[in-house]
Amino acid sequence: MTSPMSARTKTPWWRTSRAVLTAALAFLVVLMFVDTTFDSGDGDVPADTAVEYAKLNYEEFIVPGLVERARPVQELVADILADPQAAGEEFGRREDDGKPFSYAVAATGVVTEGPFGEVGLDVDGMPGGITVGVSIPPLGSAPGLRDAGTELTFGDFVNQTEYQRVAVEINNLAAEGVFADLDLTTMMGEQITVVGAFTWSSETGGEVTHVSIMPVSIEEGS
Repeated sequence: MTSPMSARTKTPWWRTSRAVLTAALAFLVVLMFVDTTFDSGDGDVPADTAVEYAKLNYEEFIVPGLVERARPVQELVADILADPQAAGEEFGRREDDGKPFSYAVAATGVVTEGPFGEVGLDVDGMPGGITVGVSIPPLGSAPGLRDAGTELTFGDFVNQTEYQRVAVEINNLAAEGVFADLDLTTMMGEQITVVGAFTWSSETGGEVTHVSIMPVSIEEGS
């Protein structure tokens, strides 16, 4: 018979080193989510969630910034074609090295039929081979407004999902603000002026032949 003195006392599971380490890591993750504040450091208002960030900054920071920095699409595209890197560094913004640049842009043209998710925009003076479109709701998760309108980067967030959600929430506000009383699909042949952003990238990964503007402002007959 084993004596009480020699018997080995079993440590409760919740006091084992593995359990303590797991609990500590879980607590750290919770703190990361609770204490994370989204702030691009570019004059925007810090926020604790993607929804809050979009609501606090869309009208007061993102839209005015895009309007102020918007360049005519003809000039901007010509500069990009001439020297993509130089144009990006001077006029564009992007998440990180290796990612495509997004640009604040303005365009005046005639509404035409376009591919799914947008209408075409016939703009005089565009460089050869480049067409223009304007995105229509639902605007989805395209990052143009987020990237061109803020200095936020993936490193400001705890995960890719929350970072992407900022783009979604900004796009939702753009759709509500721009298209509440406007249906571009019924305006074929009419002239508009749009201010917004586009990302210089190709869906196929090849040469860019089309830019799709995510709008924050559309004026009719301009």
